[in-house]
Amino acid sequence: MNVTRWLVALGSVACTASDAGAQRLFKSDAPLEITITTGLKTLIKQRDSTELVKHGAVATYQDSTGQTVAIPVTLRARGHFRRQARNCEFPPLYFEPKNSAAKGTIFANAGKMKLTTNCRPGDADYEQYILQEFLLYRAYAMFTDSSFRTRLVHVTYRDSANAVRPLTSWAFFIEDPEMLAARMGGEPFKKTGAYFADVEQDPLGLVGMYQFFVGNTDWSIHALHNTTLVADSLMRIVTVPYDFDWSGVINTRYATPDARFKVRSVTTRIYRGDCRDEKALRPIIDRFLAKRAAINTLLGSLPQLTPARVKTMREYLDEFWALAEKPAALARKVADTCQQKGN
Repeated sequence: MNVTRWLVALGSVACTASDAGAQRLFKSDAPLEITITTGLKTLIKQRDSTELVKHGAVATYQDSTGQTVAIPVTLRARGHFRRQARNCEFPPLYFEPKNSAAKGTIFANAGKMKLTTNCRPGDADYEQYILQEFLLYRAYAMFTDSSFRTRLVHVTYRDSANAVRPLTSWAFFIEDPEMLAARMGGEPFKKTGAYFADVEQDPLGLVGMYQFFVGNTDWSIHALHNTTLVADSLMRIVTVPYDFDWSGVINTRYATPDARFKVRSVTTRIYRGDCRDEKALRPIIDRFLAKRAAINTLLGSLPQLTPARVKTMREYLDEFWALAEKPAALARKVADTCQQKGN
């Protein structure tokens, strides 16, 4: 598929100035305490349906003055692997505040956000997975503003019929892709079939190296898998990654490598970005090395993340840093598994 031709046929891409930048939810790094009240038993039960049902809910939190704020929201189960009951006890969600009710609240202009939830509330390992994945979004945002904003939340889910016990767990909000695109001066490009040559090369190089950095092979530009493409009015297409729970640096219990890669564990790094020689890779490598200290600091920034998890993450990333200090060796690793046309 020739993406540029498709865009020309489409006409101009809307580049409306956005008030996405004014989203209050993402202006603070402090974890947010919220309560979500809904038909919890029904929500959990219906998530394996092929026609996912929207559920009315009320989200409450305390504002800066200590006043309780309650707004109506719509919830819907989402995702693929984590949505299925055989894999997770609790589904990831879409969280969409009612616009008129959200005015003046922390959820003003939020749009339809993803809420990345704990797959198994009450399980200590899975609580850590959420915190680790949140940090991977934050680490990527250190490299570029063309990244999803996130906000950590400590959420209590209550059943409106009191049919099940309340659940309390860590989760995090992810910026609405429409808001992300508007903030970038474009709109989401939702057509599958893009190749490496169709997208902007600098962001592509960053994404490919970041996925290698965290040990993630679970992404594809061609299939729009765990990848958002944003197109602007000049027909430039920027790659933005999401969903890092299958990364080797986290190494969740449920993450297994694709059989095509012929490795036993997701902790084995495989580069699935485009092919670049050492000279072309050096600016990207230097960009990563410049962030080394900041990323190490970030990993220790959440008191809820256990010291053992921080240590494991740092040790895994240290393997990358050792390679990055030898660009020729890193270039050889890239050449071994890089993709010529697309992934």
